[in-house]
Amino acid sequence: MNRPCWWISLALIAFGLAVSVWLYPTLPEQVATHWNIRGEADGYGPKWMAAWALPVVALGLLGVMALLPWLSPKAYPIDASQWAYEFLVVVLTAMFVFIHLVALAGAVNPGFPVGRVLFAGIFLALAAIGTSLGKLKRNFFIGVRVPWTLASEQVWDETHRLAGKVFVVTGLLGCGLAALNQIVVASLLLIPMALVPIVYSFLRCKQLERQGRL
Repeated sequence: MNRPCWWISLALIAFGLAVSVWLYPTLPEQVATHWNIRGEADGYGPKWMAAWALPVVALGLLGVMALLPWLSPKAYPIDASQWAYEFLVVVLTAMFVFIHLVALAGAVNPGFPVGRVLFAGIFLALAAIGTSLGKLKRNFFIGVRVPWTLASEQVWDETHRLAGKVFVVTGLLGCGLAALNQIVVASLLLIPMALVPIVYSFLRCKQLERQGRL
């Protein structure tokens, strides 16, 4: 826990909680807590949920991430790629805090374009995640964990280099589309983003098997 990533993540969560404390007296009793694919609010909850739920979830996620190096088998250490792992910790924490702050902004200002900002920010986080995927070593907890990547370190490395590029392109395109209020179109990009690395890993694994290299 002495690494900078943990202190940065804790500072982000503390900031989110501080904003909740500041805005809590002004929050309405019922606050939007969920938005559909069009960016429209379709779920509501009490203001205590909007104020505290996501920071608590972010703190729980941070605790789980801190345990992963200990939980990982020695042959597949998650912190073998220390920079990528720590970067993902910060990005995931920042994404949860960002969602929390956007929800609060929408609660205190009904005219705030929550859907557009929310989806644009999430896609931008996906692009940020993509920059680290190619540096992520084989492990059992984070990444494109399918049979073909887990069976071969070469397939893992090649798949994650491709996945990184796909995430960056998808994230930037999705961010731009969401900012233009084309949220449905942006959301459709998530399908190829998820499928391309999986299909590639299968085809590459079978190719290596035919060549007798796996």
